Amino acid sequence: MNPGMENRNWLLVGGVVIVIILLAVGLTTSLSVPVQRAGPAGYGPGQGPGPGVAQSPGTGAGAGSPALLPQPDTTSLTAAETAWILFMREEEQLAHDAYIRWAGTYPVPVFSNIAGSETMHIAEVQLLIDRYGLTDRRIGNASAGFSDPVLQSLYTTLAAQGDSSQTAALEAGLAIEERDIADLDLALANTTRADIIQVYANLRRGSENHRSAFLRQLGR
Repeated sequence: MNPGMENRNWLLVGGVVIVIILLAVGLTTSLSVPVQRAGPAGYGPGQGPGPGVAQSPGTGAGAGSPALLPQPDTTSLTAAETAWILFMREEEQLAHDAYIRWAGTYPVPVFSNIAGSETMHIAEVQLLIDRYGLTDRRIGNASAGFSDPVLQSLYTTLAAQGDSSQTAALEAGLAIEERDIADLDLALANTTRADIIQVYANLRRGSENHRSAFLRQLGR
C-alpha cells in the first residue's frame, strides 16, 4: 500500500473516532441538565395570588351577600324608593322570624333552611339602608313588633295559622313568599336605580325558590 494513502486512512479513522467521542460527551451533558418547561400562564414562583391574598366576601353585612353595584348618582331617593326599601327590610324580617318560629316546632328542615336564606336577604336590603343613610329608621321584628301596621297584622295572622299544624305552617310560608314576590314586583316598578334593582331582583329569585320549596313540601 502506498504510505501516503495509509496515512490518510489513519487520519480519516482518527477523525471519525474523535467525532463519535464528542457526540457522546455532548449527549451525556444534555441529559444531565434539567429541562425548564413553561407552566400555564399565571402560575409559578412570584406569579398569581400568594398566601394571604383572598377575595373579598362582599360588601357589608352577611357573608355571601353580593357586592352592590356602584351608586348610580348622588341624587336623593324618591319617597317611594325610601318607603319600599324600609318595607322590604321589614318584610324579609317577617319571613325570617316566622320560619324560625316554625323551625322550632316542626321537624321538616325547610323552615330552618329558608330562614338562613332570609338572613342573607335581610343583609342585602340593609346594604341599601346603609348606603342611602336610612339607618335612623326603626326596623321592627316579631318580638318587638313591626313598624309597618300592614306587616304587623300579616305576621299576627300567619303566626296563628302556622302554629295550628305543620301543613298550615307550610301554607303560611307559601303565602309569605307569594306576598313577597308581589311586593317586590311593585318595588321594582318604582325605581330605576341599578343597585336597588340588583337587590330586589336577587330577593325575587330567592322568593321564587322558596315558593317552589313550600309547594314541594305540600305535594303540589
